[in-house]
Amino acid sequence: MIAAWRRLALRFRRLRAHPAFLVTALGVGCAAAGAFALCAGAVEVPLRGLVPALFDRSQPMHSLLVDVRLPRIVGALLVGASLGCAGALMQTVVRNPLADPGLIGVSAGAGAAVLIAIVTHPEVGMALPFFAFLGASTALALLVASAWTGARTPAPLRIILAGVAMQALGFGLIAIVQFFFADRAPAFVAFVVGSLNGMSWQDVRVVALPTALGTGAALLAVRSLNLLLLDDATAGGIGLGVRRARLAASALSALLAAGAVSVAGLVAFVGLIVPNGIRLLCGPDHRVLLPLCALGGALLVLVADTLGRTVVAPLELPVGALLSLIGGPYFLVLLRRKLT
Repeated sequence: MIAAWRRLALRFRRLRAHPAFLVTALGVGCAAAGAFALCAGAVEVPLRGLVPALFDRSQPMHSLLVDVRLPRIVGALLVGASLGCAGALMQTVVRNPLADPGLIGVSAGAGAAVLIAIVTHPEVGMALPFFAFLGASTALALLVASAWTGARTPAPLRIILAGVAMQALGFGLIAIVQFFFADRAPAFVAFVVGSLNGMSWQDVRVVALPTALGTGAALLAVRSLNLLLLDDATAGGIGLGVRRARLAASALSALLAAGAVSVAGLVAFVGLIVPNGIRLLCGPDHRVLLPLCALGGALLVLVADTLGRTVVAPLELPVGALLSLIGGPYFLVLLRRKLT
């Protein structure tokens, strides 16, 4: 009997690690979480009345679902997918599983640029991800310049310390903007914490393009990304332009993080939790890792946001705060394992 249970458990582990099973499980999870998010909230919508309310404009719940909840759900999925892929790319570039756009200052740089763009050019609109990309790229360039002192990849602790410095610079700029524009403090607070409250279809359009471009380009470059997992000498010997490939992957990570920051603010730890969890299940091959990180990040952000707006309804907890409560302890455990 015990042997039979062991064989069954071994088969389940093999099935669980199969990419098709993981894609199906995460896809079904996203669909189920989306349906629950549509129904749940301060005003509950019965599941059996969900489809009529979505497609019949005469239904009293139609506007609530289509104009309020649905864009928030789509936005959460896009933000989570962007941050999940951005974290995977960032960890590949620096060869450090502790890397995350929100932890090493990239998101803070993007956030500072976004706030400066908003207060100086309120009509910025669809160009917001461009300014966020400039801020994220600047922070990433400063991080690389301060952490890399030679040809070898720096130690994990060095990258983390350099990231702390970049994060301090980014939050310093954000604090200065908040000080001089105190009349917008409530909106700035939500941005710094990370929130999807008030997400509109306009915000969905803003984040959709960077997400599609960054994810699509990363999937086309999976061979180069896999070679970056090797040491530089070996990868160069195979024919990879290591510096060029690392620069391209860094730019894609910055683009993805910038798109998410543009609409959701400083949401952290998604790019840390999801890639590390997916690697444990399916390994480091980017052909499988990137799609699963996109699905896993989308599911994580959607579930966290749904919990935030339903647990204490009609009040809402910011999604960034909930993710920090999960990611903080996870980061400490991972830090202890990797640096000891």
